[in-house]
Amino acid sequence: MGIRADEVPFVRAYDVRHLSHFNYHDEAPMWWGFWGIILIETTVFATLIASYYYLNLSYPEIPPAGVKKPDLLLGTISSLVLLSSSYPMHKADSASEKGDITTLKWGLLVCIALASLFLVLKVYEYSQVEYRWDSHAYGSILWGIVIFHSVHVTSLVLKTIFISYLAWRGFFNKERHLGVTINGIYWHFVVLVWVPLYLVLYWSPRLF
Repeated sequence: MGIRADEVPFVRAYDVRHLSHFNYHDEAPMWWGFWGIILIETTVFATLIASYYYLNLSYPEIPPAGVKKPDLLLGTISSLVLLSSSYPMHKADSASEKGDITTLKWGLLVCIALASLFLVLKVYEYSQVEYRWDSHAYGSILWGIVIFHSVHVTSLVLKTIFISYLAWRGFFNKERHLGVTINGIYWHFVVLVWVPLYLVLYWSPRLF
């Protein structure tokens, strides 16, 4: 014969039937976990920027003499493409909270297309560069920053493809949309962190 919880000393029973089946924002451990990831990755990006300027202090000229500066036109165009992707992601996230799944589906597809275009432009831009990552210290830090950020964008595209697949399968609704929200937070982080990287790589050599 089983023993009821209220018959065991020092054991309390709680009725949790009134609680929601879904977690929202700061109620969810995943929410805090992603903010922890963002904090860690912000530190890594800040370290890369600090390394760039440390290199700048160690050498009289960055880039070295005879080495072309990054293409400002292509760099600016690709940056605008990436920045513009935050708007449809915001709309998709807002739509998921309202249960507007149609807007969610198409918003995610637009985000995937824009981020993919950014990657294509980056591949084309740096296929024209005359030096490799191991040609000199400047090449190492430049390629390191661009590749590290591009890997993040690639992971975003792959993750958003999966989120989009779930959306088209009808997984998300007005109550169940935490995955969309967290994916949107990380999307905006990867987009916004490119702004200081763009300024460092493309404008810093031209201003200092």
